[in-house]
Amino acid sequence: MSATSTRWLTENQYHRWRPDAVRVDPEELIQLLNRAGVKFILMGHHGIGGWLSHARATRDVDVLVRKRDHAKAVRAIHEAYPALTQVDNAVVTRFLHPKDGDPVIDVMKPQDRYAEAFKNTVRIGDSHDVPNLELALAAKFAALISRNCDDARKHFDAGDFIQLVQRNHATIDEPRLRQLGEAVYTGGGEALLKFVADVKAGRRLVPRRPR
Repeated sequence: MSATSTRWLTENQYHRWRPDAVRVDPEELIQLLNRAGVKFILMGHHGIGGWLSHARATRDVDVLVRKRDHAKAVRAIHEAYPALTQVDNAVVTRFLHPKDGDPVIDVMKPQDRYAEAFKNTVRIGDSHDVPNLELALAAKFAALISRNCDDARKHFDAGDFIQLVQRNHATIDEPRLRQLGEAVYTGGGEALLKFVADVKAGRRLVPRRPR
């Protein structure tokens, strides 16, 4: 399933049901960050869509940027999309819709869990990087155990994780996946591998936050 399907579904949904909503074309954002000289990975559903069996619409565009490029990325986005409200916190700078407060762009900061992220990418043409399979799984795992994600979003993340495993289980690099899971938290490598084993065995995912 091409990531282009996610883009099309999102454009169609908002054209029909939310024509007044501010939204960002991921291709435009990619070009903007490239012009600004920012090193980044396209994350979220736009970034992992190529690994999935079924696409879905998603309003926000997520990018993980290199630490030294964060200020440059934020400045470029602010200048290009001045109508969005900028909110900064420890792990992400968010650009929100001014009316409903929903995130439109997330500029993620490379915290410990993403320390190895830029070593785990797939290059798309000459324009940008997306997560490899193991980074896609680790990112969804991190979202599932996060204290900052609401339950509704976690159901989407669980569905994505299940799809990733079911479609690609034969090619998962388990040592690499364990390493990325450990970057999420100490002991996360084993927990992440158990998630994969549960999906392969048809067991229900039961996310547990680390103590």
